[in-house]
Amino acid sequence: MPKFACTAILVVFTSLYSVADAKPLIESGDRVLCIGDSITAAGHYVSFLDMQLQVLYPNDAPTVVNLGLPSEGVTGLSEPDHPFPRPNVHERLTRALDQFKPDVVIACYGVNDGIYHPFSAARFAAYKTGIVKLISAVKQRDISLVLCTPIPFDPAPLRGKGKMLPLDTEKNYAWFAIYEDYDKVIAQYAEYIRSELEGVDRTADVFQEITNTLASKRKPDPDYRMSDDGVHINVDGHLVMAQCVAKACGITWSTIDKTLFDLTEKKTKVLHDAWLSKVGHQRPGTAKGKSIVEAEKLAEENDTAIASRIRALTPKASAPTPGPLSPIDDVPGLPRVLLIGDSISIGYTLDVRRALKDVANVHRPRTNCGPTSKGVEQLSTWLGDGKWDVIHFNFGLHDLKWLGPNGENLAEPNKAGNKPQVALTQYRKNLELIVSRLQKSRAVLIWRNTTPVPKGARGRVVGDSVKYNEVALEVMKRHGIIVDDMYSYSLAKQTQIQKPKDVHFTREGSAFLGKKVAQIIRAQLK
Repeated sequence: MPKFACTAILVVFTSLYSVADAKPLIESGDRVLCIGDSITAAGHYVSFLDMQLQVLYPNDAPTVVNLGLPSEGVTGLSEPDHPFPRPNVHERLTRALDQFKPDVVIACYGVNDGIYHPFSAARFAAYKTGIVKLISAVKQRDISLVLCTPIPFDPAPLRGKGKMLPLDTEKNYAWFAIYEDYDKVIAQYAEYIRSELEGVDRTADVFQEITNTLASKRKPDPDYRMSDDGVHINVDGHLVMAQCVAKACGITWSTIDKTLFDLTEKKTKVLHDAWLSKVGHQRPGTAKGKSIVEAEKLAEENDTAIASRIRALTPKASAPTPGPLSPIDDVPGLPRVLLIGDSISIGYTLDVRRALKDVANVHRPRTNCGPTSKGVEQLSTWLGDGKWDVIHFNFGLHDLKWLGPNGENLAEPNKAGNKPQVALTQYRKNLELIVSRLQKSRAVLIWRNTTPVPKGARGRVVGDSVKYNEVALEVMKRHGIIVDDMYSYSLAKQTQIQKPKDVHFTREGSAFLGKKVAQIIRAQLK
């Protein structure tokens, strides 16, 4: 566990960056993926950032996963004496994006891509090509991107130790024999990242922040260090990095507490190892992590402890209201209701709970239930072992959305190579499987049909909701299942309650839908 060695830095940073001028890029419930080399893999800056997001969004904190891999870069270049070929992020990036499905990606590469040599125009060109390719992969999927400058190389810890080489040497440069002016090489890489690259939503200049902090700390203490080898920064360096990323994202920095950090770090570590193994990579000697199911269970246990610690740090604040994805405790004697659905249902979950307070215990899976294909895979987990009295369920908007040839999200409909995520014929088959499984629960089943696709919505076709609803209606009629015709009552008020060019609803719109859903469920509980 890292040590908080520099109290002065902690005190200074706890009061910085209210960021009134930047809209938060990371919002409640978002999925955030951090990719990078051994700096990211160490994970401390990810834990610091995750800790702040837990404090900022106590009701529905973002899910933050660290997928950093030691030795990695964006070029595939390796120094001759490196013990194995350096991994290239592009070998695994598509898998990572498609499997984790992030809303935001935070990426930091560069210090390995210069392979610790003097500046080379060819290597620099390869770096720029690799960065542009990374940006393209992220933006094709309509994911927000925070791009970090590479961390600086600090030659101070290595001076006089024979671990740096001059320009005119005949020896091989390597991570253990670094070019003595490598800091100037990486400065050029950092300048490129600062150059307002197209497709980058926010830039975090960690190179300059760390450089400035080192200069400031060395005025009273010339021997101050953030690393032993000039590259792998300690926890103080990670704190500077986390503050810089938070500032770029418009995230208010509130507090630092060692207990809270330790809890977050434990969660970050188990999720990192699990996701690294699930996505796969080509770096030898990396330990295998737990399964995602095991890791997420441990993470949830840590989230409970984290929430408790946050409440302890703010004793005067009222207990946070559970968010839509938060688990609830049953009130004994009340019937149990399960809502299954995508972000539309997430939007009205709290409204249904409020409307059915003292009437029913309203649960939902702690996830966006997505397309029917996800339902087929995960329905048993969502149902659990408990008894359900009413199950209100929907699938559709994620089935009818279009994907590109390589799984690119919200692709252009009807373009060559693109296709709906779940075609109508498979949608019918999946619904049959889901309904068959739900009927075994002996709950009253209510099918909620799919809401309209408005004009201008990306990756979907106006009118496809009708086609998918017609197929679903045939399935539901055959099985005698009640239908909640949300399509019709939302279409009647579409311009008032649905966001323009967006399948999602306004806050007032979600409240309207929640009231309707609660009425339909209440009628089945009498």
